[in-house]
Amino acid sequence: MTATAMMFSYRAWLLAAVLLAVSAPLLPAQQRGTLSGVVTDSVSGDVVPGATVVLYEENATDSSRMIRGAAANVYGFFSMPGVEPGRYLMVVSSIGYARWGSVITIVAGGENRHDVALVEEIDEGSVVVVTADRTTEPATRDIGRVELPVEYLPRLPMLGGESDILRTLQLLPGVQQVNEISSGLYVRGGSPDQNLTLLDEVVVYNPSHLAGFLSTFNSDAVRSIDLIKGAFPARYGGRLSSVLDLTMREGTKEGFHGAGGVSLISSRLTVEGPISDRSTFMLSGRRFYLDLLQNLLIDAEDAPDYYFYDLNGKVNYEIDSENKLYLSGYHGRDVVLYDDNNEEVDVNWGNTTGNLRWAHILSPQAFAGLSLSWSSYEFNAGLSDRDEQSRETQSFRANSAIRDIRMKGRVQLFPSEDHIVETGLEVTRHASSVRAFEVEFGDSTFTLPDSLGLQNATSLESSFYLQDEWRTTDRLSLNLGGRLTWFEQGSYFYAEPRASAVYRLKPDLSLSGSFSEARQPIHLVVRNGVSLPTDTWFPATEKIRPGFSRQGSLGVNGSVDEGTWAWSVEGYYKSLDNIYEFSDTASFSPLVQVEEQLVRGSGEAWGIELFLQKKIGDITGWVGYTLAETRRTFEELNDGRTFHPRYDRRHDAKIVLMYQLGESWDFGMTWVYGTGQAYTVPSGQYVTFDPEYPQNLVQYVWTQDRYTERNAFRLPAYHRLDVNFSHTFEWFELPWRLSLNVYNLYNRRNVFSWYLSEEYDPQTQEQRRVIKQLTLFPVIPTVGLSFEF
Repeated sequence: MTATAMMFSYRAWLLAAVLLAVSAPLLPAQQRGTLSGVVTDSVSGDVVPGATVVLYEENATDSSRMIRGAAANVYGFFSMPGVEPGRYLMVVSSIGYARWGSVITIVAGGENRHDVALVEEIDEGSVVVVTADRTTEPATRDIGRVELPVEYLPRLPMLGGESDILRTLQLLPGVQQVNEISSGLYVRGGSPDQNLTLLDEVVVYNPSHLAGFLSTFNSDAVRSIDLIKGAFPARYGGRLSSVLDLTMREGTKEGFHGAGGVSLISSRLTVEGPISDRSTFMLSGRRFYLDLLQNLLIDAEDAPDYYFYDLNGKVNYEIDSENKLYLSGYHGRDVVLYDDNNEEVDVNWGNTTGNLRWAHILSPQAFAGLSLSWSSYEFNAGLSDRDEQSRETQSFRANSAIRDIRMKGRVQLFPSEDHIVETGLEVTRHASSVRAFEVEFGDSTFTLPDSLGLQNATSLESSFYLQDEWRTTDRLSLNLGGRLTWFEQGSYFYAEPRASAVYRLKPDLSLSGSFSEARQPIHLVVRNGVSLPTDTWFPATEKIRPGFSRQGSLGVNGSVDEGTWAWSVEGYYKSLDNIYEFSDTASFSPLVQVEEQLVRGSGEAWGIELFLQKKIGDITGWVGYTLAETRRTFEELNDGRTFHPRYDRRHDAKIVLMYQLGESWDFGMTWVYGTGQAYTVPSGQYVTFDPEYPQNLVQYVWTQDRYTERNAFRLPAYHRLDVNFSHTFEWFELPWRLSLNVYNLYNRRNVFSWYLSEEYDPQTQEQRRVIKQLTLFPVIPTVGLSFEF
């Protein structure tokens, strides 16, 4: 073993030893009791993750008489160990629910389980986005975490009148949209593939549909949305920048219910209900029907048909009060079809996921979960061309895919009032097939051998994590943890330390900080800085190393006017290494190995985020501003000089406003502004000729363009105003919502790209080269109609 390997192994085991030592507090004394339970929705029976549970003195009239606090985990389970026997006022609250309160008795060493069912209370003036730490919790919240209630999505304007989760998250500081046809999240200088996107704890590799009109996630099927922008805790791994964690609805126990909607571009329907006294289901579907609209247009046969669909499903079964099973899945597909008798195009791609989970309450102080999941992303392309005279057909077929099978176990312990310890083990089998090609000429078919490129590459990834949420004092809370990971391809073994802290200066003012290291063994290399479905995922090898990031953040946040206003200032720095792009001379021929086309580089990103939010009243919303810079350096690109990627944006500002106009009308508005994209443009021309031939022979003279350094130019600034008017009403005794959206209200001609063209100059009577502008979306009014039953 080399000295470097020995030092790395020493650091890894030292990190594990420190974590074990920190996370081994004494068990509470036997003369005390442990309060535990599960928080659910009173109507649907869904668990309520993140609900706050607080104990007060029995006759408390204000918060100064608070005794203890806790928060429910993702399965709604909470535990409060080490409580002195006696009578207390127990209060449970969560966003969108009425506060629940009752006097309870804690018995020493006895049964102190109190399950709580919260009643929904839609308050249009309540909080829209929660970013601050709750002072009643025994340890830190995830630093940089944003919780977005799903019920507020319909109030914001959206392209096409369809609520979209990813586009709504792009309205937050530190989260950027690279262009109008991208719903991918660029979080604090990271690319979309560096985000860990989870749907019911399963990785989704491509969460966007073609052109970014809509994300993969149907908001009607989603119960909760959590985005962690900064250094995420140890329970998450495999990505470099951020975490987007979404949970699907579980289905209601109170009869058969549903919701649906129709817009100009898509329709959706969600149904849910009980299967038995112990089991519920949820089924949701959505279809984008551009192909049907095209058939109504003139010359529609000249354009390809395009559509996509999504299906979400979930079934729950409650074995008993300590055990529950969940079976959930997703399937979505994009399809492009074209046939003009002589030419055929059949391209499709999509995601499929499935997850079987078992949630088990081991004891009042221990919770366990076990899951077996499947995730698949696949791209298929078929092209054929038929010669009219010979009737001979030439065709080309290609596909690429990545499929994961993962087993994960986790245990959450509540050993004392100041500690929440979580540990887990994950084993994932990755299988990727990168561009298996088949070519047909007439009656002959050729299939390229698997020895080319990275066809059918498989690898195991095993990870162990441990973290401790530790409230050291009434003011200081810590989250200390780390991950140990082994990746089969290349035999990589590495440790990833994670730490975050919150120091409360006073109840409405706190300081926060975080640090983390992360690695990503599955790469996605995009072309031209814009993700496309043809981009291929492939694993690290002996030559292609796992990506590495080190990031830290510092911030201060607070509230004023009794919580009406919330504000925060947060700065971050992120360094990246082992990131890959295609070389300038890359050939995308199937005869060339993918590894030979890539160059390795590094990067860094820094930024300062300002956030001001109004949380209560008829007018709610927020203002966000980010000052940031993202840089990349590749020895073999741009002559080794540092450059900015296309999604680098120095100034990024967002304004979100929601105004309740009455009991049935509300108004939503968003305005975004951003520095123009970094872009490479031609800066001049030069003429070359072959010296072996006479210079007056034009056919031996070439005129070529000279370009700036990579992304050395800036397109004009991007800004846009969108508005939405919504009206709720009853029709056939059912609740309906009619929405009018106007995208790009003042018709800003934002630049999507610049390109070279030639046009005739009547003065010189010669062709001259000019740069022209491509603009995608002018002002677009749309109407949407949704309903419930």
